[in-house]
Amino acid sequence: MRNRADAGHKPEKQEKPLISRNPIFVLLTTLFYYLVGVPLLGLGDRLVFGLQVRGKENIKAVKGKGAVVVCNHVHPFDCTFLGLLIAPRKAVFTSLERLFPLPVVGPLIRCMGSVPVPTAPSRMRRFLQEMTQAVQQGRLLCIYPEGELIPYYNGLRDFREGAFTIAAKADAPIVPVVISKRPRRGLWKLIKRKPTLTITAGEPIYPTQEENPRRRAHLLHDKTVSVMNAMLQELESPQGQDDACA
Repeated sequence: MRNRADAGHKPEKQEKPLISRNPIFVLLTTLFYYLVGVPLLGLGDRLVFGLQVRGKENIKAVKGKGAVVVCNHVHPFDCTFLGLLIAPRKAVFTSLERLFPLPVVGPLIRCMGSVPVPTAPSRMRRFLQEMTQAVQQGRLLCIYPEGELIPYYNGLRDFREGAFTIAAKADAPIVPVVISKRPRRGLWKLIKRKPTLTITAGEPIYPTQEENPRRRAHLLHDKTVSVMNAMLQELESPQGQDDACA
């Protein structure tokens, strides 16, 4: 027989998963992603920003596997650049939590597969656990380790550790991606003031066999930063820009 204390006790409200498992939501967002989002935004990226996509073979190298894709955050539409790079795969994107309540932006980024990065430290553990589980289940997870967007920033800023902690715990590779700038040429000189852009995926970087998970994540962080710096320097060198325009 239940006592009064038990009768008056309300069960704790269970938090919804960050990645929705509702079949109707999954179906509708998948249709939107492939039939509307990627085709239209992809066309706009090429026509408006002169976007070039390189290194898709390095995305194919992790076909059927989970991986963490990390990219410098230098353009408001760089999530659509990533969408073109990883197509036909559909990734989980991470976005700033403050964007989700916005009237138009919030529903759009949800439909594109974004999840909010929590600002409260108390919720970060759950975020890392769910993202690690997604990668272990074979999903691509796209993260901007610089955090904040600074348009057309030169070089790389400091990387946060979250992406590398997830990859290390999931024993999954990091796919380094950089967005680099190209000088305007031909018609672009007449219609654009900003440089044209290239998004490039590098070869996957796998975690070491280091037993300490924090140490493994730190080594993965350092290797990725080194590789991405080298990629940017090469792509934005005169030789690299000539190759991109060839």
